Amino acid sequence: MYNVPFLEKTGLFTSIDIQFAGFMAALADTDDPAVTLAAALASRNIRNGDVCLDLEACAGEKIQQEPGQQSVVKCPPLKKWQDSLFKSGIVGQAGDFMPLILDMQNRLYLLRYWEYEQTLADALMERAIQPLPEIEDAVFRESLERLFPEEGKEETNWQKIAAVVAALKHLSIISGGPGTGKTFAVARILAFLLEQHQHTSTEVLKIFLAAPTGKAASRLTESIASAKEALVCSEAVKTAIPGTGLTIHRLLKSKGRSSRFHYNVENKLPADVVVVDEASMVDLPLMSKLVQALSSETRLILLGDGDQLASVEAGSVLGDICGEQRTNRFSSKFHSHIKSVAHITTRPGLELTPEMTPEITSGTTINKPGLHDCRVYFTKSFRFDDQSGIPRLSNVVNKGRAEEVIDLLRKGNYGDITWLPINKSGSIAPLIEKMIVLHYGELTTEKDPARALDLMNQFKILCALNHGSYGVSGINQLAADVLKNSHGKEYGSVGSQATWYHGRPILIRKNDYQLELFNGDMGIVLPDPDNQGTLSVYFSRNNKEIRSIAPYKLPEHETAYAMTIHKSQGSEFDHVLMVLPEKDTPILTRELIYTGITRARQNLSILSTESAIRLAVSRRIERVSGLRDRLAVNG
Repeated sequence: MYNVPFLEKTGLFTSIDIQFAGFMAALADTDDPAVTLAAALASRNIRNGDVCLDLEACAGEKIQQEPGQQSVVKCPPLKKWQDSLFKSGIVGQAGDFMPLILDMQNRLYLLRYWEYEQTLADALMERAIQPLPEIEDAVFRESLERLFPEEGKEETNWQKIAAVVAALKHLSIISGGPGTGKTFAVARILAFLLEQHQHTSTEVLKIFLAAPTGKAASRLTESIASAKEALVCSEAVKTAIPGTGLTIHRLLKSKGRSSRFHYNVENKLPADVVVVDEASMVDLPLMSKLVQALSSETRLILLGDGDQLASVEAGSVLGDICGEQRTNRFSSKFHSHIKSVAHITTRPGLELTPEMTPEITSGTTINKPGLHDCRVYFTKSFRFDDQSGIPRLSNVVNKGRAEEVIDLLRKGNYGDITWLPINKSGSIAPLIEKMIVLHYGELTTEKDPARALDLMNQFKILCALNHGSYGVSGINQLAADVLKNSHGKEYGSVGSQATWYHGRPILIRKNDYQLELFNGDMGIVLPDPDNQGTLSVYFSRNNKEIRSIAPYKLPEHETAYAMTIHKSQGSEFDHVLMVLPEKDTPILTRELIYTGITRARQNLSILSTESAIRLAVSRRIERVSGLRDRLAVNG
């Protein structure tokens, strides 16, 4: 290995980073530390969620694990670093077949990730600029008006416009916060597509519903099933809408533990329409493999919230696709086409109420077709009214207005938001013990599984961290101890000495397709009425069927009085208590706070210091990626 010892001494890199850097240096047959360092940093960045290394941002800078850390690495000046990399013989430019790629913006990629990004960008743009199809006007308009009736003329019906986009484009992106009706709209969009297809073909559209996790797929199944009941269409159309959502891995049929899939660039998935919910959680490699497995004629509909936390793995695909500007903007040509086929008026470049026309309002027109013609943003909340503070708080957090956030919390003018400032002692136990007893106490005596599951999902403690007194492990132990002290006789042996007990909430951490349990599923431990003296774990499937599973059969799991904000993605609770650490940590970001806030359906409590909130709202996740630039250049 070349130059590995100096990397080991820094404490910045894992063994994988160091081995990769040594392997790259060996391929290059060089002992230039600039090459080894660049390779190790590129590997480290991918582990941290970046797609590549921004060479220009690092050049000449000191890199350290924590502020004030003594052990640091000093990066070479940019020109010297570039020269070292290109002389190494293992670094190429776009289009070269080299282990590392350095693009024109000085982004250094592992070849595999450069190809993922390029392939995804090309596939999205190919769909975005495909010629518009011929439609049967009368059928199109009748179906559109029936499925998307106008409820008033005061605002644009963006759900109807999303249906038009989905019908006219082979790519559509629907983004919006919780409660904006994304899955409700997509059920009607699928009915709309099915009705259009009926008039041109005798075959039924092959539609697939997918999501990145088992939990998200299950929730998509539930949402679509609920939305289908309200559809104004034939039973045949309702039946043609799938009743089950799949994980993307199951959709593409993963091959064992490898990263390969049965459906791929050479063996396309036989699908006419693919809907992907919770798209913000899909990482770059998986999204790239998904689009490669779809034919150019397959419609791809992405649903999600572009402002939520990005995927755990590398990339922030939905955020990059949505871009910085969260407004509905269409090119002149596409805007005119929408008007002509659907009698809907929108304003190129800006949102318009239906009665406005481009002739009487000013605004920037986008002349070139592109990805903006495929994006529709939902902003109207069907869940919250004007008196609710949750959407107001999430909005100012999203915009990074830290002082407005603090002011809103201090004033306490909204009944659905409570701020619990951490006292000087730093002990959080007194602040949440009453809430634990109030919301989880009944679990200690409730014996009806349906009622217990409902109680468990009404309230949840969400943490930024896994460990420590402010983290999941500390609060789970606190909750067990508090409930043992307050409900000892009914609760039995609870705490660090007990593994299974009446009322223990369970969070599944690993998919088990045989048991149909998925990462993120939550269950509750209760006495088994059919087997006295034993306990079973009860789960709800599709919000209706309750089933029990013996504890010893469960896949990897953990106690879930509290869970991380990351793991809460795709879930919602009536009341959320969000706990932020007292000390600053890089994990505290605007996206984390926004995601925690938007898990609450009715009430939100925040336990935090003022400084933690201010720092988090002021800090954004800046994942290094070239996808946004590629999409902007292309479209």
